[in-house]
Amino acid sequence: MPTRAEYAKINIACKKLGIDKQQLLLDRYGLTTSKDLSRRQTWDLLAHLKRLGWQPKPGKKAARPSYTEAQKRKIAALWRNLADAGVVREPGERGLNRYVKRMTGVDRLQWCDAELTNRVCQSLVEWCKRTEVKHEA
Repeated sequence: MPTRAEYAKINIACKKLGIDKQQLLLDRYGLTTSKDLSRRQTWDLLAHLKRLGWQPKPGKKAARPSYTEAQKRKIAALWRNLADAGVVREPGERGLNRYVKRMTGVDRLQWCDAELTNRVCQSLVEWCKRTEVKHEA
């Protein structure tokens, strides 16, 4: 029996190639539905559809860290400097995550992509400049 993903691939491939799925299953395996395929038949059918010209979409790329350790350290240092100067109301990680949520719409810094992380870092640098708090250039 095919997995959900394999079942979907079979349906998509037949539709893209303009093949009558029921007729293909009947001619090739003597079956009327793809749900009755064995594992081996499922793999064989997918290979056959590829030989006919169907090209499955590539899988999603593995997630990579949203920011580097250097960015993390810089953001933490900027936040700490602002907290030491008494500029921020909530100096801990919870306060930083609230700030990140307000700036980006994302709940935690760890979930931000590189663009959003850079936005947070730049906004903290600007905040330091406005309030004359020490920061690295």
